[in-house]
Amino acid sequence: MVKDKWNSFPVQGNRIVSFKEKLKLLKSKLKVWNREVFGNLHVEKRRILNELEELDNRDCIGGLEESERLNRMALTSRLVENDEKLESLLCQKARASWFKSGDSCTVRLEAKKLFEARFMATKDLGVRLDEVEFKTLTLRDKEGLVAGFTEKEVKDAVWQCEGSKSPGPYGFNFNFIRKSWDFVKA
Repeated sequence: MVKDKWNSFPVQGNRIVSFKEKLKLLKSKLKVWNREVFGNLHVEKRRILNELEELDNRDCIGGLEESERLNRMALTSRLVENDEKLESLLCQKARASWFKSGDSCTVRLEAKKLFEARFMATKDLGVRLDEVEFKTLTLRDKEGLVAGFTEKEVKDAVWQCEGSKSPGPYGFNFNFIRKSWDFVKA
C-alpha cells in the first residue's frame, strides 16, 4: 500500500522538496488507512469492556454457557491486543510531541548558556593575530561543499542513523525509510 501510494504522488520541484511533500501526503493517506483497518481504538475498547461487563453480570446472576465463556475469553484477548495497540499509539504520539516541542528545560538551559557566553564581559577586548596564518579551502574542497549528494552518500547517512529516530516532523523514522528504500530513494 505504501509503495503504491508513494508512486502515485506527483513529483514536482527538486528532490528534497518532493520527498518532503510525498511524506506529508503519505502521512494523511496512512491516517485514513489506519482508521479503515484498525478503526477507533478507544471506541473499540469501550465496546469490548461493555460486552465483558454484560457477560460478567450474566455470570453473577445465573452463570454462563460454554459458548459465552469462550466468547468472554476471546473478548479478553482482544482487549489485551487493543491495549497494546493503544500503548504503542500513545508512545508514538508522545515521541512526536516531544520532537515538536522538545524538552523545554534543556532548551532554556541552552539558551541561557548561549547568552551568557555571548555577552560575558572580558577585560582584554583587543584581539591580536600577529602572523597567524589561516587555512583556506582548495578549489576541490569548495566545489565539494556545493555539489549534489550521491545516492550512495544519502543511503550511507540513512543507514548510520538510529532506526527509531525521525528526520522530520512527519513521524516517519529511519526504519521506515530503510524498508521503503527501493522506491523512496528516487
